[in-house]
Amino acid sequence: MFGAMLYVNAGKGHYVPAKAAYDALLRSGHTGCVEDMFAILNSPFWQWFCRAEWRFLLRHPQLERCFHATQDTRFTAFWLSTLPLILPVRKAFLTWYEATQPDFILCTNFLGGTIITAIAKKEKLKAPIFVYAADVFNNPTAGFNRNIDRIFVPTLIGKENLSRQGYRKEQVVFAPFPLQSSVQTMERLSKQEARKLLNLEDRFTLLLNFGGEGIGSTALVEELGKRGLDWQIVVVGMLREHMKTRLAELQSRYPTLLIESPGFVTNIGTYMCACDVQAGKAGANALMESLSLRRPFMISELLHAARDTARFFARYQVGWVVRNHRKQADILQAFAQSEEQRKAMEDRLSTLPISFDSDRFISLLLEQVQTCFLSDNSLL
Repeated sequence: MFGAMLYVNAGKGHYVPAKAAYDALLRSGHTGCVEDMFAILNSPFWQWFCRAEWRFLLRHPQLERCFHATQDTRFTAFWLSTLPLILPVRKAFLTWYEATQPDFILCTNFLGGTIITAIAKKEKLKAPIFVYAADVFNNPTAGFNRNIDRIFVPTLIGKENLSRQGYRKEQVVFAPFPLQSSVQTMERLSKQEARKLLNLEDRFTLLLNFGGEGIGSTALVEELGKRGLDWQIVVVGMLREHMKTRLAELQSRYPTLLIESPGFVTNIGTYMCACDVQAGKAGANALMESLSLRRPFMISELLHAARDTARFFARYQVGWVVRNHRKQADILQAFAQSEEQRKAMEDRLSTLPISFDSDRFISLLLEQVQTCFLSDNSLL
């Protein structure tokens, strides 16, 4: 079986699950491809725009929350579904489809739910069109399409939200979270084992994740330093020179802190195992990977797409959404000083109603492919 994983280049949040699903598909003995959706639609402007818009709004989260909230409507979904009426877009997709001949298409961005599904249904293509809700707790209203064959979501809150949007029961599939291969296949290490492997000290450790775009603030680090805490702060992500200089300055000013800045790493799972808490502007992948390794997450900026994360944390108590750096420090300091709090957190993390496994995700997806084919044949 050949599966096509389509993503939109708007940050790593959509590419990572596409690649995770592709890797798992290969491990299951099948084949496939990972493609930029707007590249196969021959739409270079939208390919550029999605990346540029996301990078800009990520740096201005207040603007992002306002802008995306106003755009996240059924009208936007309707407008997006008219793109297949543009002949060059449709012809480009059909040329790719005929050359590739996929048995199914999985879109990891909500835009695929409207655009690709609309083309497939208009052209009566045989391959079922699936969507993975990359925001895990929701799928944007702008991505609603009642003709989607299946939409996969890894959380109960996400399933509830999709039901409220109007998806039929048989369309929504509660699925495992597709871990990227580096986390899926890694050995689960204790904190002490991971710290030894990474040459880190064995003390309370905060993993500060600036992500692939290197966006983050050092205000929390400075506040912890002012309090004279002897924690270990590990800063990962794409660090620019001015950030490296700033971290070195903070290390000099607050010698009780131990600040390590490895930057962008390929073994992020090991760093998660080494920490007590991870913090930053969490995308869904960083958050869910942290939870899969039983590490709580403190989110410093909550974007519109991740708005239901706060409801998830309120329900399961496995993390915090706090913007003010002093309040962040208060919560983390209380957590570090209370063995009872840390034990209760471990218990809650171990009983989350979420499974994390890209191989089981693909197994379930392939079952749904067969179900869709059987359903189509029964209508003949």
